[in-house]
Amino acid sequence: MLKTVLFDLDGTLIDSIPLIRASFVHTFKQLGIPWGKGEVLGTIGLPLRDVAKHYAPGKEELFLDVYAKYQQGVQEEMLHPFPGTIDSLIQIRKKGYLTGVVTSKRRKPTRESLKITGLTDFMDVVVTVEDTKQPKPHPDGILSALKQLSVLPAEAVYIGDSIYDIMTGKNAGTATIGVSWGIAAKKDLANQHPDFLVDSWEELITAIDKL
Repeated sequence: MLKTVLFDLDGTLIDSIPLIRASFVHTFKQLGIPWGKGEVLGTIGLPLRDVAKHYAPGKEELFLDVYAKYQQGVQEEMLHPFPGTIDSLIQIRKKGYLTGVVTSKRRKPTRESLKITGLTDFMDVVVTVEDTKQPKPHPDGILSALKQLSVLPAEAVYIGDSIYDIMTGKNAGTATIGVSWGIAAKKDLANQHPDFLVDSWEELITAIDKL
């Protein structure tokens, strides 16, 4: 029986992809990293520190600092919950489900993002990349959230917009739902075989009710 609904944050609850893209473009320009075809956007969903190590080896801290300072300066005007997010969270919680976020984002920007978008009070638990030993697609984050809520993996679903989210949920033993309004192409999500793949919040709530 489903008791808990856990979400990825960026690209799932929050329309933050434009902000992330702008932050990468700024950081690459400041550090003189070739943009290429924007391949870095394919890393969205993975920890930023891992991305920094790949694109700026030896300069990871500078990469993170430049990225964070730019993002903090523009996030209030660029961050918004996806249309329907808040109304849907209200519905989900009225049905009696516990809700939470498990993200590859760091703790401070996660808290800021939730506050800016008005989502803080909807979350019973928030687990960031800094709260885990191993990041996605390792299941540590989800398992930590479930432990805090005293819920078994079989009683939970993890919802996300990237292939890493589906992989993480499967590794944790939860049900999984992919949403098509984020970063990943729908066919790439389908290739990970989530329990459901949805195109709208209405479809998402229907899928939750079927679990």
